[in-house]
Amino acid sequence: MSNRLLSVIRAVVIGGSVLATPGLAQDVDPLKMQAEAIIARFDTALRACGVTPPYVPGVIVDSAPSLVSYYLDDRSVHLSRWAEMPEGMQGMLGGWAAAGTLGLTPEQQFAEIFNSLLVPHELGHYVASLDGRLTSSDSWENEVLANRIAIAFWLQDTVPNAPVADRVANFNVFLGQLPSPVPAGEDPHAYFESNYQALSNDASAYGWYQGAFMRTAWAEHEGVTFCDLVKPSAT
Repeated sequence: MSNRLLSVIRAVVIGGSVLATPGLAQDVDPLKMQAEAIIARFDTALRACGVTPPYVPGVIVDSAPSLVSYYLDDRSVHLSRWAEMPEGMQGMLGGWAAAGTLGLTPEQQFAEIFNSLLVPHELGHYVASLDGRLTSSDSWENEVLANRIAIAFWLQDTVPNAPVADRVANFNVFLGQLPSPVPAGEDPHAYFESNYQALSNDASAYGWYQGAFMRTAWAEHEGVTFCDLVKPSAT
């Protein structure tokens, strides 16, 4: 995802809170712990598929420059904290939550999208970086693949959450209301690749595309397992 609407569309966490445990250091970050738990389950799922990664991604909570992303240079998933979001971002999430389908507050909607749902999306980019698909595929294909991996992970995950179909619908409903930036007669995929920089600097346009990536991934999820998608031979 682009660094720009990584700021408007990537978030990570559903519902559950991390309870304090006696004996833990007082500076333990519940948000970081929750993401690390998702990553640990993702790593276990990878290894169950016969994939042995050379490292496990770390977690950095820095709330910038994007809401949620994976960076190759530090091999970490970067997260954002609701309390550190500017007023405009919190206001936008108010509209997103109001349009949402899970009945969440703006803060809960932020957490659901950017601190939970999309964490495995970023790990999808991590997997693609390990087997070469990140550089051999174009931007559209990389985003759709990351969403397909995220969907497949959540469908088999053992931690209770809202049904995956409901989580995807909640993600898409707001983005589906954004105006399409694709000129009449143009192919959305080709237009995205030809105009990537301009689109990535336009929050509304890139948001529309993020919805398109998720809808495409959801339409392709049936009959394809997590293992099918994370193995280097996957197509």
